Amino acid sequence: MSAKQFTIEQRVERFRSYYRKANDRPLMGFFVGSDFPLHRYPASASLPDDRPLKPEDFDIEPYLDDCDRLFELHEACGGDFIYSGSAFWGIPWLEAALGCPITANPETGSIIARKPEEFTGPDDLPDFDPHSPWIRLAVEFIQRLARRSAGRWPIGTTRMRGISDLLSALYGGGEFIFPMMERPDEVRAVARKLTDFWIAFGRLQLEHIPLFHGGVGSFYYHMWAPAGTIWHQEDAAALLSPTLYDEFIREHDQRITKAFDHVIMHQHPTRFVPTDFYLKMNFTAFELHIDQGGPTAEELYDTHRKIIAKAPLLIWGKLSIADLDWIFGKLPHQGLAVMPVVDGPEQAATIWNTYLR
Repeated sequence: MSAKQFTIEQRVERFRSYYRKANDRPLMGFFVGSDFPLHRYPASASLPDDRPLKPEDFDIEPYLDDCDRLFELHEACGGDFIYSGSAFWGIPWLEAALGCPITANPETGSIIARKPEEFTGPDDLPDFDPHSPWIRLAVEFIQRLARRSAGRWPIGTTRMRGISDLLSALYGGGEFIFPMMERPDEVRAVARKLTDFWIAFGRLQLEHIPLFHGGVGSFYYHMWAPAGTIWHQEDAAALLSPTLYDEFIREHDQRITKAFDHVIMHQHPTRFVPTDFYLKMNFTAFELHIDQGGPTAEELYDTHRKIIAKAPLLIWGKLSIADLDWIFGKLPHQGLAVMPVVDGPEQAATIWNTYLR
């Protein structure tokens, strides 16, 4: 038993309607299994965990095998979403390319970027170089994914942490707030250079991503999106005040939205979230997690309504029955997509048949 199965053409057309906020019902798809990349991709089991990782530590072929497996699992769950590939999103690509040491932590299931030993400001940041080792690896991932997919599933840009996230990596955790106060001109110069780097890396990926039914995929959420779409996030903005975000980050997020045809913004609902700032920018859609231990769908109702009045909304998370009841019972259907985390096809079918049958 599975959720309803649709053709690719039907799913793409439903997503086209979603971005116009003209869908006749909420879209629903399923994220199967762990969202920690090292647990999700068995290929990563070969990564050394006793030293910083290098591009040559990543043998692409086993990751392609994992993508085939995840594609089959995704299709078995049914629903509206379309499995998507990307350059392995467990790698902190931007941080690595900027000179941050990255290390694998099998226990947490993530690859962590650490502060570079020698970083004193913008002069220590490299210019974007499409021929640098990490960037070449990302492009090779995309090219080989395209061949392996052979048109079965789309490819999207990989996870790219935003300007606040990169400042956090370069200055060390939450310590990036202190230079904002003590050396604001330095931080502004660093942020400008990071944004140039971010935009260049995003554009390079899109140049190599083949179109799929006129659009692209996503690194994680398995959404079909219009051609030229890139995903964005600013998780470390949660450590800022609205004033600091406005002063140091806002202009760079605006630059990013103007640099691409379409940008989708990922958000978590805890601490400070710059949603009110984002809603004044030209984002194509918004994604908002419902995190375990965080606000419930009912508690996020006002935020959900505020977002969906402006742009399409995707709600992702290990959603409880109470969350699902609230989402499907209270929120407008036009411009709404929902992605519950499930254990497998049986749970997906139960949710689908409860809310969309």
